[in-house]
Amino acid sequence: GVIRGDFGVSWQVARGSPVGDVLLSRLRNTMILMVSATIVSLAVAIPIGIISAVRQYSRLDYFVTTFSFFGTAMPVFWFGLMRIIFFGGKQSPLYKAFGFPYLPTGNVVLVRDPLPGSLLELLNVTPGSTLDIVVHAILPTVVLSLLYMAGWSRFMRTAMLEVLRQDYVRTARAKGLRERVVIMKHAMRNGLIPLITIVVFQIPGIFGGATITETVFNWPGMGFLYVYALGANDYPVAMAFLFISAVLVVIASLLGDILYTIVDPRIRLG
Repeated sequence: GVIRGDFGVSWQVARGSPVGDVLLSRLRNTMILMVSATIVSLAVAIPIGIISAVRQYSRLDYFVTTFSFFGTAMPVFWFGLMRIIFFGGKQSPLYKAFGFPYLPTGNVVLVRDPLPGSLLELLNVTPGSTLDIVVHAILPTVVLSLLYMAGWSRFMRTAMLEVLRQDYVRTARAKGLRERVVIMKHAMRNGLIPLITIVVFQIPGIFGGATITETVFNWPGMGFLYVYALGANDYPVAMAFLFISAVLVVIASLLGDILYTIVDPRIRLG
């Protein structure tokens, strides 16, 4: 039954409904959060890691190192609550002091007209539109991406420092190539290989980490459903969530092998 996606029926969450249907109804919301957090983390971590390695021991390097330790040690639930306090609702200090448009702190889309003073009202967002989803995803995406952004930037810096000491990089510089070409074409591609290993195997971690973020922001995804199912003793739903997490580990391993061949053509599948 599991191979066919038959996980039984829900006991409490959606009593009598197939577990597969219950999970699929939440899958899109979790994927929005996962994909956006991964893209944001990589878009920030890779450039910061490269610049930090090239400018080793500079002020920027020290700042990135401090940010990495700060981001890695920051509890996700606490950081999420701080974002809600400072950026969500009319009680936001930024809204009170400067009139800064506040952000939505729950759900995926509007269930009523935008409130006065909100970013949704400022942008004249239509309920249920793509822009509506994007605005609702801002705060949970920032919170979920912080941990991975900090760790990946630090790892990228370490990988680049090792690559920059290699003989082929010295040879490229000796040939008179521009520093930008040396860094981007010769060093970065090899520096990305170990980062890919970390990223693909942390994809299931992002899936699981979304559980806390979804709960804090009342984001109706699979992680929020998992927490609710545990509280309601709905074990078929909870076990299906854990099974999907295990499958993601296998998919991530395969994805990593494929990405290796794209980044470094010397690597071939056997």
